[in-house]
Amino acid sequence: MSEPFQLYRYTHADGSAKDWAWRRRQDGSSEVRWGRAGQLSQSRVYPASRYERLLRTVQAKLAKGYVDLGIRELDAHGRLIEPQPEPQPAPSVPTPPTPDIDLSALDSDIDDDWF
Repeated sequence: MSEPFQLYRYTHADGSAKDWAWRRRQDGSSEVRWGRAGQLSQSRVYPASRYERLLRTVQAKLAKGYVDLGIRELDAHGRLIEPQPEPQPAPSVPTPPTPDIDLSALDSDIDDDWF
């Protein structure tokens, strides 16, 4: 699996939204993706020498009103991969209470005067 992206979203007044994401690659270069919310179909790779400029771009995006959505996975087409929900444990079936035994009701050949 490849490295995930840091994802940012800008929501317009009409409710539509656009996303912008980036990640640092193993070779030191940075990959940037952008597009409609949930569909970051456009991309560009920047050399390692542009990393500081990329960080300034992140700050500019935040100042413009983009919201940091955290680290997210994208598929090869730039679509968001929704995390799989944690499996919920099966509900436990309560064990019926064990009735208290009335020892005086037991029939035995022992004289129970001592109870």
